[in-house]
Amino acid sequence: MSRQSPEPRSGRHDGPRVKPRVTKIVALAGLVALMALALWFGWVGFIASDDALYYAGAHRWATEPPFAGSDHWTTRLPLMLLFAGVLRIVGENFAAFGVTAIIPYAALVALAWRFGDAVEAGTGWCAAILVATMPVVAGQGSTVGVDLIEGALLLGGALLLSKERGLAAGLCFGLAIVCRETALLAIAGLGPLFLLGRPVPRRVLIAAGVGIALILGGEALFQWSLTGDPWRRYTIAFHHDEHIDRAANKEGNVLLHPAIDPLLVLLINDDFGLIFWLAAAAVAMGAWRGAGKPLAIFAVMAGISFLLVAVLVHKLVLNPRYFLPLALLAAFVVARWLRQRSASVQLAVVAGVVATNLLLLGLGNAHPRWRMEALVAAAAAHPGETVAGDPVDVRRAKVPFAYGGITNAVPAPAAPGSLLVTDAEDAPPGRIVARYPSPPTRVGGIVAALGLRPLVPEPLRRRLFAPSPEAVLVLIPAAPAS
Repeated sequence: MSRQSPEPRSGRHDGPRVKPRVTKIVALAGLVALMALALWFGWVGFIASDDALYYAGAHRWATEPPFAGSDHWTTRLPLMLLFAGVLRIVGENFAAFGVTAIIPYAALVALAWRFGDAVEAGTGWCAAILVATMPVVAGQGSTVGVDLIEGALLLGGALLLSKERGLAAGLCFGLAIVCRETALLAIAGLGPLFLLGRPVPRRVLIAAGVGIALILGGEALFQWSLTGDPWRRYTIAFHHDEHIDRAANKEGNVLLHPAIDPLLVLLINDDFGLIFWLAAAAVAMGAWRGAGKPLAIFAVMAGISFLLVAVLVHKLVLNPRYFLPLALLAAFVVARWLRQRSASVQLAVVAGVVATNLLLLGLGNAHPRWRMEALVAAAAAHPGETVAGDPVDVRRAKVPFAYGGITNAVPAPAAPGSLLVTDAEDAPPGRIVARYPSPPTRVGGIVAALGLRPLVPEPLRRRLFAPSPEAVLVLIPAAPAS
């Protein structure tokens, strides 16, 4: 007689197996949709700034490896290798820039989900949503940069440390330092943990130190083998932009006094939205009670990082991206607090945060170098003419010129009888050949598409519909005949 399990029993086991899997697929699909929406609202792409410098290094790696790096940006090996790999696979085009930016963004969101579940079961999905739509994260998800890679490596290292996998955690921390030296500010938090001896045993932290030493030692050997100077990277990094008075940089911030300025950056800045206000409320309502090892470890790292950035105001700009570890911590605290609330409260808070984040992303200027873009468009539209532009714009447009095969753009001043791209308000005498009005913000475009533009108050119209100055193409009059 054959031994077969009864049909009803088999059926009882099949149901519970399928349901969690389906739920996870639906949750993943929802998260991916929100990530795509956040990227769409905040998409900027190539901005001819640090991303152009990263490209220069990645191009060298893709075509003439190995490359030790020539400046502050091209010595950041993890990003260089990622970008070079994408260039080899995708090709020399702006799609490669986009893919290189999205990979760290997706990795950080995935790690946030995993870390959130380690903080408390069932918290990860909410934490991932908060992180994925946070302007300081999603706003960098379309532009090549080092911030999200550094943040992902720090978060991954903290997660591994909570599992007492010290060597692997150290390798992550070492790679974060090689990405950018600011990672040391968060890693300094391991010092107090070592002194306390908890929640991570000292032997685990010693193993983490070995992992960090392996990465930094390997990078030093790499530099020594190519340049003869094992410390070259650090010499470049710590003498970068010494002429800038960084404490005076108020871009995007409300600064009143050095004692409170770092706190104001957290609470009054569109890169963070409501996350720090909610985190403060969550802590006040007991969200920190019973916090486990992962959250405690990352809290010490993020807290020390915040304090050191605040102290080093004369070396670092009070830039929101330097507070990314603390923003991630705030997202985990809020997600854990929401886990303890009713479904209706969870839905209301998450919906409010996501809507606010998307609004802030959509209000950003997606074309911060619009005059440069106008120069590229004008030169492409008049291939048989010499088109002059601001020397800085001509220099910054090197990549789009190369991709478009444009060779007729030159630095101003424009010769008589030639074309000049300039801001409309600064246009010299001459015939205006073409106008390049600023594209609207993403929110402005939606408002205009819905026919609601007349309802927008006049003081807000330029901010929504023309965030950059209009550019014009001017035909400079020919010199009079002698």
